Amino acid sequence: MTDTTGEEPTLGPALPEGAADAWRELGPAVPRTAYLAGGTALAAHLHHRLSRDLDFFTDGPFDEAVLVEVLRSRGRFAVTDQGPGTLNGVFEDTKVQFLDASTQRPLRGFTEVDGVRIASLPDLLATKVKVIADRGELRDYFDLMVIEQRTDLTVEEGLVLFVDRYQPASPESAISAIVRGLGYLDDVNDDPGLPVERAEVEAYWRRRAPEIVRWFAAQAW
Repeated sequence: MTDTTGEEPTLGPALPEGAADAWRELGPAVPRTAYLAGGTALAAHLHHRLSRDLDFFTDGPFDEAVLVEVLRSRGRFAVTDQGPGTLNGVFEDTKVQFLDASTQRPLRGFTEVDGVRIASLPDLLATKVKVIADRGELRDYFDLMVIEQRTDLTVEEGLVLFVDRYQPASPESAISAIVRGLGYLDDVNDDPGLPVERAEVEAYWRRRAPEIVRWFAAQAW
């Protein structure tokens, strides 16, 4: 299974200027256990769309109050939500999130870009398929489509990776929810910020959904 696109992850066109500045400023300040996940990490790999938020996972617990002070030492930071294992806020004009992901199991090594570790494509794929069951915005369906189009990874492999990373109590039930979500986009809101039309994303998953359902039915969970 291939986990690269032939390109090294870079900031490139993945971030608007303000978010790119925040990335570089936060690099030396984030906990050493932190790594970038989510849409921005994927955009750094694939350069397929703009992503404005910085979502950091950590390999272990962190002190939220200490992290707030560290971030404020690097620039203007306003807290929007804070609790055990969670810190959300706005650094300058960029939304940032820190989440204790120590219960999750990273599947591959990290790549460092401008002082920030970035999750691997297999890890990002596992996270993306989970999001489909959680909330499933149109950009998530688009991201999965681009992963399949530009890499050797598939959603079927992503479902196996999801089980490895998140260790759900009932893998069959968890994957069933994801598979259902992949075949139903009717209640997913439009996203005018995407570089393709909604119809293209819907057509792609109408074509792929039956193949994924057949794969799922053939597995012994």
